[in-house]
Amino acid sequence: MDELQRALESYVDGASSEVVDDNLQPRLVADDLALERHPVRRLACGIGLVLIDSQEASRILGKRIARCLPADSGLEHAQTSDRDIDRIADHLAEAITLISTVDPGSYQRLTAGLHTLYIGTRRGAISSISSSGDLPGTAVVVLSQERLDAEDYPATAAELLREAGHVLLRLYTAAAPLSLPAELRYVSPYTHSLQTLESILHMAYAIPWECAVRIACLPFRAPPEHRAREAAFVIAYAARLIPLIDIAREGIERLGGDVLLDLRDIAVIPSWGAAILALVDRLLEREPMARRQAYYAQRRCVVDRQAWDLGQVILRGEQPIDPRMGQPMLQSSGDGLSLWYDGRLHTIRKATIRPPDTFSIQDVALAGTSGSTVMAHA
Repeated sequence: MDELQRALESYVDGASSEVVDDNLQPRLVADDLALERHPVRRLACGIGLVLIDSQEASRILGKRIARCLPADSGLEHAQTSDRDIDRIADHLAEAITLISTVDPGSYQRLTAGLHTLYIGTRRGAISSISSSGDLPGTAVVVLSQERLDAEDYPATAAELLREAGHVLLRLYTAAAPLSLPAELRYVSPYTHSLQTLESILHMAYAIPWECAVRIACLPFRAPPEHRAREAAFVIAYAARLIPLIDIAREGIERLGGDVLLDLRDIAVIPSWGAAILALVDRLLEREPMARRQAYYAQRRCVVDRQAWDLGQVILRGEQPIDPRMGQPMLQSSGDGLSLWYDGRLHTIRKATIRPPDTFSIQDVALAGTSGSTVMAHA
């Protein structure tokens, strides 16, 4: 339907009526629906699995799925064998079963919100689970051979729920009578770039969901060093919620009372993030002092990076909103500024390149194990 809407908008803007005719081909719609009605596998929870490569012939779905795929040559979805399909299906079934064990409420939301998973495999260690507003009720799951071999069900469970959160929030905001403002006014601590309020709310809603499941699954991880690495990851990952929660709360307050009457569930999103940070604090209480100090330094790194990103945006002439930010004081040359952020004064110079979008924690070695570096990816 949205493809038809775009065609009609193009026609209104002066395009030929053939644009509309081209998007009203019942055979193409029927072929696309048939793939979802007859998936290659169907999980016990009812979610269907459809091969990514089966969508290549679909003019509409093919290009939408392509936007959710990793942009590298490691993708091997075209060579997905029956054995690969069985391995992916078994892996996803185990991950979803784990969700039902640690969080029955989230399991119900997942199975109610997703009807199809488009699946594929790739070489290497990095898996990709994503979703799009152009693919409502679905997610694109590309599992790495390494994850399949390692049977890392907790990671897949957490990432599936993150995408379920994105899917559900998109459906919720699409069904609401009022729309959210579309201006790019907020700097995200996860993407380090200007985002709309809706994008900020998506992160403030879905990422805490992922963190909650990662924390709940910690007891299922063995040996101890694997559990320690996962704990370090989730602590670093959740640290970016510290500025994000205030950004989301400020944006929600700007919506005003009348809007929130139509989007009541959005008003509670900041408290969801705050609850996750409370869980993280409980994790920190059980960590050795040296490791706690490293984590607190990581949190300061997140805040400093947010101030730096805000400064770069301001130096480019934008006017971002962040409740922790004071009035910037620009240098006369225009090449730098002074900025109060989170109670500290930051002196920021205009950069020609961006720093890496990753943060590292040098994990303190457990007794009898070697240390490790944990990366929290944007």
